[in-house]
Amino acid sequence: MKDHIPEQREGKALDYFKSVDFSSPIQSNEFFEEAKAKLFDVNNWHQIAQIPSAVFAILDQTSHKLDRPIQEGDFIRIDIPGPGLPSAKGYDWVQVEEILEEQQHEMKRLTLTLRPCADPIQENTDTAHFFKRIATSSILIEQQARRLFFHYAGRNEVVNTDNTSMLDNFRNFMVGLTAKIGASFPQWKALIDGLADTANIQLPDKITEKEQDY
Repeated sequence: MKDHIPEQREGKALDYFKSVDFSSPIQSNEFFEEAKAKLFDVNNWHQIAQIPSAVFAILDQTSHKLDRPIQEGDFIRIDIPGPGLPSAKGYDWVQVEEILEEQQHEMKRLTLTLRPCADPIQENTDTAHFFKRIATSSILIEQQARRLFFHYAGRNEVVNTDNTSMLDNFRNFMVGLTAKIGASFPQWKALIDGLADTANIQLPDKITEKEQDY
């Protein structure tokens, strides 16, 4: 099966991995579906992460919040801790570039990829994010028999200082710089840990949990 995480070409890459083993493929499959539902519940990612974090919301192009699972092509408004983007009323924006689901024998894989975009509510076409449009954030959940793998992959993280607004560029430089030196890592780690959290799921005989980051 092909790995659909975008290729790293420039800037910084960020990865975090976690795995959970279960006593049977049936239990693993049940939790895969639970984790998938949480991943698609973008409006509640801040609660899934269980730490003070950015707040994500699915909005349409008339600024109405959509209370439904995420879909390909959706826009996500992000309220990050710290200074907001002046031209986008204090928010950053990404768009759902791809949702890919694959299945083969005892393997199932789900990949969600987000990419910085312009604020869809305004006419300004500048990228409304502290990273350039080349950057992506991908979350992958994969089941292999009794094991579930969780992977966050940030690719091509280049600070966005190409906007027409000097205030935007200054803010993006400051926020993007802190993200590049690791400030964004706890956010994505917490989300992956929340997706992989089995504490409130009635799945007996869970075996082990492992995590890795670099």
